[in-house]
Amino acid sequence: MHSSGSFLYTCLDRIRGYLDDPDFDAKYDNDFIIRHIITPVMVDVWSRINMNLDNPVVLRHDMSLTTTDEYYQLPPSIGEIWRLARRNKAGDVIEEIMPRNEFHVDGLGWAIEGNTLRVDPKVGEDRIFTLYYVPSGDIMPHYSVAGELQGDRQTMKLGAATLGSVDRRENAYAGQILRMIPDTGKVEERVIESHDVDLGEVVTRIPFNSAASTGVKYEIAPTGMQSLYESIATGGAMKLGTYRKITGTHFKMIQMQYRAAIKSATDNLANMQLRVGKHYEKKTIDNPAYGEIHSLSNWGSY
Repeated sequence: MHSSGSFLYTCLDRIRGYLDDPDFDAKYDNDFIIRHIITPVMVDVWSRINMNLDNPVVLRHDMSLTTTDEYYQLPPSIGEIWRLARRNKAGDVIEEIMPRNEFHVDGLGWAIEGNTLRVDPKVGEDRIFTLYYVPSGDIMPHYSVAGELQGDRQTMKLGAATLGSVDRRENAYAGQILRMIPDTGKVEERVIESHDVDLGEVVTRIPFNSAASTGVKYEIAPTGMQSLYESIATGGAMKLGTYRKITGTHFKMIQMQYRAAIKSATDNLANMQLRVGKHYEKKTIDNPAYGEIHSLSNWGSY
């Protein structure tokens, strides 16, 4: 691990270590490696692991559905959509639109078309529905030494990127990890709930323990898990190694390390919640064996 605690610096050091090329720095600087090597490998590794996670971050994105509109813009970096539902003031689901086939007699309900959500038939009256989704992790990571933690200890004003670049897509960082990594003291990690590009700030679900301050060293990157970092570093070394035309033997040695690291990360994240084990839940709205559900307001009785 790099002395700063940074994911990006750690991956840069490890990629250089695996390749150990004297011409390396002259041709490929940090910016090139982060943009063209680490970022795509990070997305690739996370996509593989994401399929088996026991602890996915589920975001709730409110959308104003109207009687006149059929198409709605989706937030970026969606990995999986779980449901489109309406909630009451207490947060309980009281109505849900179900996805169906295009040729269903009652209409398709909702469907994903590119980066838009299609709702057909249109809603009967203007209402706020909540989209439940799991983010894909397809974002631009960055490290900065100029963050500003606000008084609520949940809002971080993003600083200029020292490494990487700030993602400018609206709400792109929602569901990602904000890591505060000071020179001394504790490192804190929090899930980002929302990201406002115009204000240049992110808001976390849970407050940090640290007091409000400026000049904060932080990173938006995967959680601090060594096997995950090693997966991305070895994957990056293989990708950059193809640029450098390393030998087949060298490539296979790195590949062995990659396979071991990604298995460790996958095994750990796929078995975090073992209180109920691996099973299919029968008591759900999608199971007709529990009777036809006309209203979700009394769902607890089923």
